[in-house]
Amino acid sequence: MAKPIRFTPKNSPSGWRINIPAKISETGKRQQVFYRTQKLALAAADDLKRKVELFGVQTRAISPTVAEQATAALNLLEPYGISLLEAARRIAEIESMQRRSSTIEDVLDGYEAAKGGRSDRHTRTITYMSRHLREDFPQRMISSITANELQAHLEARTGGPTAFNDRLRLLTGLWRWAAKPPREWCNPDTLKHLERKEAVTSEIGTLTANEAATLLTTAEKHFPDTVIPFAIALFTGMRMQEIERLKPEDIAPEGITVSQGKSKTKQRRFIQMPDPLAAWLEAYPITDCVCPPNWSRKEKAVRRLAGWKVWSDLVPTLKLKTPMKAEPPKNAPEWPQNALRHTAASVALALGKDLPTLIFEHGHSGGTDLLKKHYIGRMPKKEAQAIWTLGPKGKKLPTFKIA
Repeated sequence: MAKPIRFTPKNSPSGWRINIPAKISETGKRQQVFYRTQKLALAAADDLKRKVELFGVQTRAISPTVAEQATAALNLLEPYGISLLEAARRIAEIESMQRRSSTIEDVLDGYEAAKGGRSDRHTRTITYMSRHLREDFPQRMISSITANELQAHLEARTGGPTAFNDRLRLLTGLWRWAAKPPREWCNPDTLKHLERKEAVTSEIGTLTANEAATLLTTAEKHFPDTVIPFAIALFTGMRMQEIERLKPEDIAPEGITVSQGKSKTKQRRFIQMPDPLAAWLEAYPITDCVCPPNWSRKEKAVRRLAGWKVWSDLVPTLKLKTPMKAEPPKNAPEWPQNALRHTAASVALALGKDLPTLIFEHGHSGGTDLLKKHYIGRMPKKEAQAIWTLGPKGKKLPTFKIA
């Protein structure tokens, strides 16, 4: 058993001396304190004994300045029910994470390298997110970026509930990756309390025959290598992500094979060749690839040139009679979400395609009720027929029956 600490004043040439052990000394080292009279020394010894009894032998003497700061800190923490020790632990954790954290630039460099080799669409979304984070939080440690700052970042960088939710999902994935060992650069729960926005379900949008014709003729005039991807989307209803993954060998005179790895639903399916698409393929034979290099920028440029409200950095580089800026006119119409896919489904049903075949070929997962609700009766048969007879170079195709 450890001997009790005694604070017995000793008379010395320098005065009455008290020895203070290092474990309770304010400096952390053994001290000798001198007093002018024995009475003062005894009073100081009694005070030291009380502190040891109250706080234990491991508690060093607290200076008046530290005691004053501790009192002020306790007053600040009182409304929140947090003890001084708990507050100190939290600050220590933050400081520890800050010291082992990494800048947002280094984090993004590592994340982009780790997520390489995925689809072009996924790579683009990561690139956009990375660019915006680098611009908004230059040289910031990722652990120092708060949830409120990320909320403001999302609000400024996205244009609607769907875009907001998609970017939030990407940011959450980034933060979780950065928080995993051996990195441990940030707290994975930083975005935990950011809420997804409720997307308002609206009527689906389709193109008219005139709008579809304008889109195709615009592609023919300015970017002929984009004609086939647009035609595939319009006449088959394939998702753009799936078209981007197609290779020339996937397309045969009989139809298009969507392999399991290229399908959004991860199920193989075969789409019978629509007669209008066969005519477009004959006029624009596929050579090395289905979607041309720089497809994303060209696709946006075609839609912009066709009159839609689409931002395009390629448009200003074209030699047009009337030069155009990258920013579209404010009064231009919005491009309907999944416009070509929705148009294809509406045309198919208007021209008599049976539901089971449409569900299979389009890769729908919502069943017949969803299709009936959104597509049946949406497009007049005459309008659907006008789209189905759109041909290359403005030519009108024969009135084919839909398969």
